[in-house]
Amino acid sequence: MSPSPLTPLPSHSHPPGEGHPRPELIFPPLPVGGRGWERGARGVRGPAAGLLLLLFVLAACGGGGGGGSSPVEPTPTPPPPSQPSLVFTPQGGAGSGVSLAAGAGSTATTLLLEVRANSVTDLYGVAFDISYPANLVQYVRATQGPLLAGGTLQVAAGGTGNLVIGLSNLGPVPGASGSGVLMTLEFRAAGAGQGAFSFSRNVAVNSAGQAINGLSWGTGTVQVTL
Repeated sequence: MSPSPLTPLPSHSHPPGEGHPRPELIFPPLPVGGRGWERGARGVRGPAAGLLLLLFVLAACGGGGGGGSSPVEPTPTPPPPSQPSLVFTPQGGAGSGVSLAAGAGSTATTLLLEVRANSVTDLYGVAFDISYPANLVQYVRATQGPLLAGGTLQVAAGGTGNLVIGLSNLGPVPGASGSGVLMTLEFRAAGAGQGAFSFSRNVAVNSAGQAINGLSWGTGTVQVTL
């Protein structure tokens, strides 16, 4: 006798008495992390369904947390480094007298300090001490100017930051009148900061060897940046 065909079990998709559909397979519960899940023809049920729903929500949100991260602030551009400079600012010296000024050949690291006579009459010679900020500039040399070109220039160190200077005509010649450069003192930058130049024991004489009264003596300051 031939075996009788399997009678399908009733289900929601195959009511009793219809054909011979594919039998539904029901997998027994398997332990996953201490909890069970079932999978059959109707899909995943139980805790596994909740896990899949959570993964779907996280994927929709950009992987969770990543989509809401703050933008990275750009690194600020550092300020450019300061450029070396040596700036002399004259002070006083208005009217007839002697003053200080930066010469045209001065650079960012070298000061050509001109000692100038302004609106003088019968100027035969000058003598003075000049002090300078030795922590900022270093004395290099002195050059005689055109106003008393026939005279003699002498410069000696009088201690740290001090020069003893004399400039005079020679012989029975008249003094100079007008304005012009008596001498140029060259200094080289040695440190950063601000300091002052000043005169002391200063005197000017005429061709008769007499002191010229009423002359102004202008000074100045220097600002050094390295």
